[in-house]
Amino acid sequence: MSPFVWLGVAALMGIVEIASLGLITMWFFIGALFAFAANLLGADLFMQIVVFLIVSVACLVGLRPVFVKYRDRGKREEPTVVGRTAVVCEELDDKGLTGRVETDDRMTWAARSADGSVIPVGAVVRVVGQESVKLIVERKASQ
Repeated sequence: MSPFVWLGVAALMGIVEIASLGLITMWFFIGALFAFAANLLGADLFMQIVVFLIVSVACLVGLRPVFVKYRDRGKREEPTVVGRTAVVCEELDDKGLTGRVETDDRMTWAARSADGSVIPVGAVVRVVGQESVKLIVERKASQ
């Protein structure tokens, strides 16, 4: 068998990995390169396939978890303010497209009322949703 078949397999695995970014086919890319080297060293087809499978599976099992952990290292869940209370610091008026609220962590957010009603300054509201950087709030029931 031509050694270039293994280069074709490696190229195909590389293209699939680039398209998916799943860190799965990258290891079969490496296995194909080792099988290519085995072919150049004169190994028969059965031995090339064995090298391909052993190297691919060993890399998949041994290295993928390390790479996934490294890839996901900087990812964090965005904190949500949904369900928290806030105080209206600029009157909420959906018709006038105005309104801001301040959460308990002293952050101010653009806001609108969930039902479209006007909510005056100083009212305590509960955050029921979020659309990008705008909070959707409703009046908090008196206790």
